[in-house]
Amino acid sequence: MPENNQQPLIILADGSTTMSGSQATRNNILAAKTLSEVLKTTLGPRGMDKMLINTIGDVKITNDGYTVLKETEPDHPAAKMIVDLAKAQEEEYVDGTTTAVVLTGEILKQAEKLLDDGVSVSLIVKGFQDATDKTLEVYDQIAIETSKDELIDVAATSMSGKGSFQNIREMATDLVEALLDVDEEAMIDPDNIKIRKIHGASSESTEITESVTVDKEVLEVEMPHDVKDAKIALLEYPIDARELQNDAKIKLTTPFEYQSYLDKESEMLQEEVQALVDAGVTVLFNNKKISDLGQHYLEKAGIMAAKRVKAGDLERLSHATGANIVNNIHEITSDDLGEAGHVYEREVYEDREYIFVEECKNPGVLNIIVRGTTKLMTDELEQAINDAIGAVARAIKEKKALPGGGAADIAAAKELSNYANQFTDKEQLVILAYAEALKELPAALAKNAGLDIIDVKTDLLAAQEDSPYMGINVLTGEVSDMKADGVLDSKNSKAAITEAATTIAEEILRIDDVVATKHETPVGGDMPGTPNPYAM
Repeated sequence: MPENNQQPLIILADGSTTMSGSQATRNNILAAKTLSEVLKTTLGPRGMDKMLINTIGDVKITNDGYTVLKETEPDHPAAKMIVDLAKAQEEEYVDGTTTAVVLTGEILKQAEKLLDDGVSVSLIVKGFQDATDKTLEVYDQIAIETSKDELIDVAATSMSGKGSFQNIREMATDLVEALLDVDEEAMIDPDNIKIRKIHGASSESTEITESVTVDKEVLEVEMPHDVKDAKIALLEYPIDARELQNDAKIKLTTPFEYQSYLDKESEMLQEEVQALVDAGVTVLFNNKKISDLGQHYLEKAGIMAAKRVKAGDLERLSHATGANIVNNIHEITSDDLGEAGHVYEREVYEDREYIFVEECKNPGVLNIIVRGTTKLMTDELEQAINDAIGAVARAIKEKKALPGGGAADIAAAKELSNYANQFTDKEQLVILAYAEALKELPAALAKNAGLDIIDVKTDLLAAQEDSPYMGINVLTGEVSDMKADGVLDSKNSKAAITEAATTIAEEILRIDDVVATKHETPVGGDMPGTPNPYAM
C-alpha cells in the first residue's frame, strides 16, 4: 500500500479563530438576549432610563433604544446585526427601535428552547416566517381607520414613552394639526421640520407651528422688527465691498486716495442696497457677511435684515416663502422674492431673539421650539416629538392604526395558537413559540409599570375573547379598551417592527460558523492582538 505523504490543507490564516455549530448559534443568541434585556426595561410610559458614560466622562441619560445601542457600540457580531436593525428602523420609521430589539431577543429566546427540544434550524425559520405572515394578517384584520382624533392618539402614545410630560395631549394635537396642514397625501419631508431646543422653561411653553424660525437677531435697532406682507430676499452674497476684494492688494499713498477708496466702497454698497429696493425687498436673509456700512444703508432703506443665516434655514425659507436663493445681488428681481404674511423678531428666552416667518406662501415647513426646565428634559422631549412625527407620518400615509398596550400582540398570539393546530409536525411548536415571544411585549410593559406579569397575561387573554382592542393601560394599571383609551400605534411601523425582528432573528439562527481572521501588522507598528469577536 503506497504511503500517504499528502500535506494538510491550510485555509485560514494563522491566528484566526473559529466557533462552530451549536456553540456559535447559542453564543449569538446570548448576545441578542443580552441586548433585549438591557432595553426591555425602557419600554412604555413607565420605562426606566439608561445612564451612558463615554470614554471622556460625558454623561447622557436616555431611554431611546437606538441611542443606547449607538452610544454603547457593542463588539459582538450578532449584536452589531441588531444595531443595524435598530439603525434601519430609526432611519425609516424613527419610532419603534426598542420594540424591534426586544422582540428580536424574545424570538431568539424561544428559538433556543426549540433547539433544546431537537427542532432543526430550517424548520424553526420556516415556522417563524409562517407565524410572521399570520401575525401581519391579524394586524390587517384589527386595524383601525385613522381620522384626526386617531392620529392624535398615535402621536400621544408615541410620545408617552419618552419622559413624563404633563401636556402630551396638547403637544400631540398641535403636532398632528401642523402635519395635516403640511400634506395629507405625501410623506412628511424631515428636512422641512426644524426642531430647536431651549431649556429654562416648562414643556408647556413648547411651540409647534407651521412657520420658519431663524436663530438670528435683526441687525440694527432702527431697522424694522415687525413686517407685514413681507417680500423676502434670500442671498448668498456678501454685502461688503472689502470682502469682495479680499484677494486684491490696494496701495494708497495719500489721504485723498484713501477718501476716494472709501467713497467708491460707499457707492458700491449703495448700488447693491438699491438693487434690493428696486426689486421690492422688505426683508433680507443673507448667508454671507454684511458690513457695518451695508447695515447702515439697509436701515436707511427700511429693510429688515439678518446675516450669517445657516444654509439649512435658507433652504427652509426658500421652500416656505417661494423665494429663490440668489448668488449675485445685482441680478435679483421681483421674481426672486418670496412672500410671508408676517415676519417679526421675538425674544424666546432671556435676551435671546429669533426671527419668526409666519403665514408663508407655501405650506409644508414646520417650526418646533422645544422647551424644558433642564437640558435632559429638552433632549427627551425632542426625541419624543421626533418619534411622534415618524409614527404620525406613517399613519397619515396608510390611514391605519393598531391598538397599543400589547393588544395587537395578544390578538396575534391568540390567533397563532389556533393557527398552530393546522400543523401536525414540529412546526406547530414553532408557531406556538412565536406566539409566546409576542406575549412578552405586553409582559414587559406590565413589569415596567410594577404590575404582576402573570395576572396581566391572564387578564389580557380573557379580555380579548370579547375584543381585540383590549390591552394593558399602564397609566391606570387596568386591562381596558385601547381604542377607547386613545392608546394607538402606527400599523405601518408595527408591521415593519415585526417583519424586521423576525428577519434578523432568522439570519442569526442560520449562522453556524463564526470566523475571526487575524489583523495584519501595520507598517512601522507592532502586531495588535486578535480581538475577541464574541465580546459584548
